Amino acid sequence: MSDAQTLPGSGKEAGESGRELSRELGFFAVFATATGTMIGAGIFVLPGVAAAGAGPGAALSFLFAGLITCVAAMSVSELATAMPKAGGDYYFVSRATGPLVGSMVGMGAWLALVLKGSFALVGLGQYVYHFSPVPILLTAAAGGILLTLVNVIGAKASGTLQNLIVVALLVIMVIFAVVGLTAVERETLAPVLPFGWGGVFSTTGVVFISYLGVMKAAAISEEVKNPGRNLPLGILSSVLVVTVLYVLTMVIVTGVLPLDVVTEAPAPLADAGGIFLGALGGMVVAVAGLLATLSTGNAALLSSSRYPFAMARDGLMTEWISGIHKQFRTPARSIVCTGAVMTGLALLLDVEGLAKLGGAFGLIVFALVNISVVILRRTQPAWYRPSFHIPFYPVLPLVGAVAALALLPGLGLLSHVSAVGLALIATAWYFWRRKTVEAEGNSLQPEYGLADRLQELQQVQSLEEKRVALEGIREEGPRAPGDQEEPVRVLVEVEEGKPYKQLLALAAAFGHRYGFPVDVVMVTEVPYQRPLETEVSSPSPQWMEKLQRRMEEHGVPFRFHHLIARDRARAILGLVEPDVRIVLLDWHRAFRITHLLGSYVDTVLRKSPARVAILKYRGHKKYDRILVATAGSPYATAEVELADAVASFTGATLTFMMVLPPDASETREEQAREYLQRLNDLTDNEAELLLARGEDVTREILTAGEDHDLVVLGSSREVSLRTFFGRYVVGRTADDIGERAEGSVLVARDPRVARRISGRLSRWIGKVYRRLTGRPGRFPTRLPDSVDAEKQVEPFPRKPQRRL
Repeated sequence: MSDAQTLPGSGKEAGESGRELSRELGFFAVFATATGTMIGAGIFVLPGVAAAGAGPGAALSFLFAGLITCVAAMSVSELATAMPKAGGDYYFVSRATGPLVGSMVGMGAWLALVLKGSFALVGLGQYVYHFSPVPILLTAAAGGILLTLVNVIGAKASGTLQNLIVVALLVIMVIFAVVGLTAVERETLAPVLPFGWGGVFSTTGVVFISYLGVMKAAAISEEVKNPGRNLPLGILSSVLVVTVLYVLTMVIVTGVLPLDVVTEAPAPLADAGGIFLGALGGMVVAVAGLLATLSTGNAALLSSSRYPFAMARDGLMTEWISGIHKQFRTPARSIVCTGAVMTGLALLLDVEGLAKLGGAFGLIVFALVNISVVILRRTQPAWYRPSFHIPFYPVLPLVGAVAALALLPGLGLLSHVSAVGLALIATAWYFWRRKTVEAEGNSLQPEYGLADRLQELQQVQSLEEKRVALEGIREEGPRAPGDQEEPVRVLVEVEEGKPYKQLLALAAAFGHRYGFPVDVVMVTEVPYQRPLETEVSSPSPQWMEKLQRRMEEHGVPFRFHHLIARDRARAILGLVEPDVRIVLLDWHRAFRITHLLGSYVDTVLRKSPARVAILKYRGHKKYDRILVATAGSPYATAEVELADAVASFTGATLTFMMVLPPDASETREEQAREYLQRLNDLTDNEAELLLARGEDVTREILTAGEDHDLVVLGSSREVSLRTFFGRYVVGRTADDIGERAEGSVLVARDPRVARRISGRLSRWIGKVYRRLTGRPGRFPTRLPDSVDAEKQVEPFPRKPQRRL
């Protein structure tokens, strides 16, 4: 990232300058805030729904939901310490993946909290009904209108009341758990899993709504002293405490009340409390339920109304929604709109439907938060410097993301349709807002998008692969003469009577760079109608003498192998042992994929365990300018290693090129420029950096290649039906350039990063088959159907390198 990019949420991005809040809040403040967002309506309303889905095993559902929340809490702690002025999960995800995904998360998180508020309003109606037969929906509607007015008129007073309610709820819940455990009867709990583990896991998604809002604690991270310790410790301890209370409460309710009573009771906690706490105790629990549902609805409305502000700041929402009331100084428009939606959903859906919908959106948001940590940790932008790091990275956040998404199938068709519908609506909204904002001369924030992040991830991976490959080969280096082990070798295949000067020069360049000897191989194929032992003429003395002289000029030790075989590809592969660094082949026919497919080159490309490079020579006597083109998705590592070695050997100039889409953002262009510069830092030769923009990547590379003698390409990981069935062996871009380029082309394929899907599938099937049948695990790599008529030439002493 360039220095011009500011820290997200640093104030500069929001139009502030150098303003920071005093860090005065400690562990307890974080704990109280996080606990207040979770303790509430969930446990007072959901026991009946949870018991109907999992029986007494619903306690495990709350436990699993709590564990998933713990992982997300650790992820949000890392993100919050890296972005201390962030605006919640929307801000975190949007800064990791861009405004498109951010708009989905912003709407999803907003709707999840709105649904939680609706859920709380219905629960409020149920607990009011426990005292008086007032219609539940009437109470829900009145509660929604009341909370909306309270938040519009004065949110500060409601905040103080919220804290008092949370403290009272914790005290009541602890007393309920301590006393209730003594009243649990084992017979009532049996069977623990009446609906099996499937019921437990499906119910986990339903009760997940109880944990929504925990990320609200991250909003105060800027005011927390020692945030690297207090923030994760406060959030995690609150999740653990709430999870324990939820699990114990569920055990008590299903342990003192029959299952059918729990599922039918509108206020199951009050009924259970009346058994072991007496009538007064039951009344206190019912009052606590009223306070919990009212508190949850208020907190959901207060929190969800902030999302439109964060999105409006980034341009994803119209500024109208963020208007401030002149008299009350509250975000009245956002509160009224959110309150109206909350009240309307409470009237349309029942408790279970609201819990499933809210849980579905919450699970998606939690999964994206975990993935955001992986993306930001992997790309490491300059501003990402968290003081807390999630342990067991990347396993733990990835497991947390997968676990959250794995619960979605159990939440019903309505949840699935709603999630897909929300994604489509958010996508359409994003493109409409982008068009509107850009027409006004502005841009959405952040300016980079998901494509930019994916490109950056690819570049980081590519650089890491190249760095490991280049450093590893340098560490190996040439072995001393007394070493017993065979040195690493370069294998090059030649044909008598065909031009091979440039091919030998490439092999010599690679061998000379690292002190590797070169194995020159010539294969004579014998038809199946004739025995292998048939006398076959050896290479002509003149040709051998020319070969020997050529290698002597290059100053690289070599050995010559003449193989008589029925199958050319199998003979070459038989020599590709673990000590072979690269296999060099020449292609004398037109470089068309229809010619490669089914040929011996195709077989070697697919099956060689070592790198393979194919040269299409087009008459250049020497290489003065070499172009290394990374076609938008830089994966292969061999092309950089080869080009750098040839440039050092021949004295040629080196150019690294990347093609970007015409509409690529400035951030993406900066990422590409940084990638090429870091790529240049890995090589021994100083390279020119070339960035091009165009819809047709092949055409841009061909245009740049007109000024170069050699174009070096790496095979790509293009995945399609064509690659699945073997249509392309080195990638479509490399195939097209190899066929249409005017100059010489060198295509390199690295088997470690260019694996075909069909190959992996066949290997997996073969492995299973061998285990079932007890057949040998692998076949010998040295194939028996060839005769080695090796004519070894003594290695020549090294001489100074010469230009071609």
